[in-house]
Amino acid sequence: MSEPEVLRQRDWTADELRAAGFAYLQPRPDWLVLARELPAAEAPLTIVTGWDTLVAEAGFMICFDAGDAPRAALYDYSHWPVHPDHFRDTYVAYDDPGWQPSAAQQHLLGLGCRPYRRRVGVWAMKLTADRLVQSPESPQPVVVPRGSWLCLGASGSTRGVPYSMDEAALRQRYVLPESVATDET
Repeated sequence: MSEPEVLRQRDWTADELRAAGFAYLQPRPDWLVLARELPAAEAPLTIVTGWDTLVAEAGFMICFDAGDAPRAALYDYSHWPVHPDHFRDTYVAYDDPGWQPSAAQQHLLGLGCRPYRRRVGVWAMKLTADRLVQSPESPQPVVVPRGSWLCLGASGSTRGVPYSMDEAALRQRYVLPESVATDET
């Protein structure tokens, strides 16, 4: 019996991605993330998700979703690590002069976070079967469950970096064309 193939970073052409079932999704222009660099005093930081254990080293960017209300502490907010190269390739400072931060965003700003937006989209595919994937933040390959979204970085030195997210996170961050299959009908 052979070992299942692990999806790891590799270069893909747009034609290969489309043939494999991926679609390019634009970032939502109104979605922003608050992020800060992980200081050495807090590293390594282990983050457990629904199906993965992610490890961030000093220098990684930790992204936070402010949600609807302030939380008691920084890591009480939904958060995830992003390798510094990937962050540099895909995010830019959020510079909307009319932005009015919510109370939760203000709290995160006070904790050293800064606002960013995605400057590029992502190649994504909804999984119809479990898939073994290894992201740069995963110490070992993990099974990403059927129904999750498999995403591949779309630019720079992290082009083709695999990571995953659930339907709600994908809808919050990216514009889904009608041609892309989702849970909603």
